[in-house]
Amino acid sequence: MSLIEDVQAAEVALAELGPLPYVLPLGPLAPLVAGAFSGASRADWVVCGPRERVGAVLRGCGLDRLVDAAAGARPYKLAPTSGAPGARALHAVGLAMATETRVLCILGDASTAAGAFHEALNAAVLVGASVTFLVVHQPLTDDAPVGTQLATSPAKLAAAFGIPVTEIAAAEDAVRDAVAAARDVDGPAFIQATLTRAR
Repeated sequence: MSLIEDVQAAEVALAELGPLPYVLPLGPLAPLVAGAFSGASRADWVVCGPRERVGAVLRGCGLDRLVDAAAGARPYKLAPTSGAPGARALHAVGLAMATETRVLCILGDASTAAGAFHEALNAAVLVGASVTFLVVHQPLTDDAPVGTQLATSPAKLAAAFGIPVTEIAAAEDAVRDAVAAARDVDGPAFIQATLTRAR
């Protein structure tokens, strides 16, 4: 079974356990999650949303530890999720400062419009935090339920703060390689993984 299939099977099994706060299907994010968790070291903390937490099964984490997204899974270095997606970036910077380990922070486009995200980029540069920001970028189509929330791309914003940026497709191999390479960066790194959807 491939890592993507492992993640998808765990997602189905977790949904049957009644996850909190509610079931959040991965859909096209499964390759990204598989790549992110396989590219990070098991010594790295992961700060992600309730949807992406299922990737911790690739670290040997049991589904029983993933039912409550707010609980996290400390032995597997999975941080509790936050109800405010943009705040995850700030939590990741604080966690990197407190633990002096690499932190992988998985975010979506919507979180990049939050002030906390901008503060996190600035703080990460100021303190040299070892954080890899992995942002899933989904170009909006005409049928999107919301309008443009950020005046530029997340990658351009990170570059403006002086953070090294890698832009890739949200495919398992590309994500895995980019996350692994970011571990060699001294300080923060930024990966923009573009997810394309069939119309």
